[in-house]
Amino acid sequence: MRKARQDELPALAALMFDQFYEKEELRQQFSGVDMETARQVGPTILSLGQDYFFEHGDVFVCETADGALTGALVGTDPCRRAPLGPLAQIIYLLRRGRALRGIPKRLLAQLTRNSRPVMAVHSMNWYRRYCNRPYYIAQFAVAKAHRGTGVARELMDGALARAAALGCQTVALETFSRENVPIYLHFGFQLKQVHTCGAFTEYRLLKPLE
Repeated sequence: MRKARQDELPALAALMFDQFYEKEELRQQFSGVDMETARQVGPTILSLGQDYFFEHGDVFVCETADGALTGALVGTDPCRRAPLGPLAQIIYLLRRGRALRGIPKRLLAQLTRNSRPVMAVHSMNWYRRYCNRPYYIAQFAVAKAHRGTGVARELMDGALARAAALGCQTVALETFSRENVPIYLHFGFQLKQVHTCGAFTEYRLLKPLE
């Protein structure tokens, strides 16, 4: 495992999109959009959020001997996430909005509408009921061909070590996929909340660090 480089952002976004495209969140976001179009614009949209964490967090990757990415984890100390919270994130995305100019406005509007049910169930600070400053894992994915080979464990162990080095006492994450919960329980996370809004359920987990 190592820190990702900024020039690897396209490959990172493509990896994440391939792993998440069949998951609940992206299925909703790209509802009504044909697969070819989704695969054209999806990595670009994902790359905006990932680019943010190159400045305000950590982007870790694993790779094969020839440099192909096999997995990635995006995380941050909430104190670094943004000095002005969500407002700073919005400003950040607006400054980098040039990347979206090639996407038709009608399609962007559709993707925005589609995302509202997901945003309605998601909370940025649910963990404050249990702790003030956990290390937050925003994205975590392993390429299908490399699952079961230890990549997930390597990435997670690296993130936990990073959290401990930052002085965080817990690690937080969420998932919309119920089948992912046992995986995180295996890594020592505790399921703290199950929050449902409309058709979507968010599973919220914490792992105390020794």
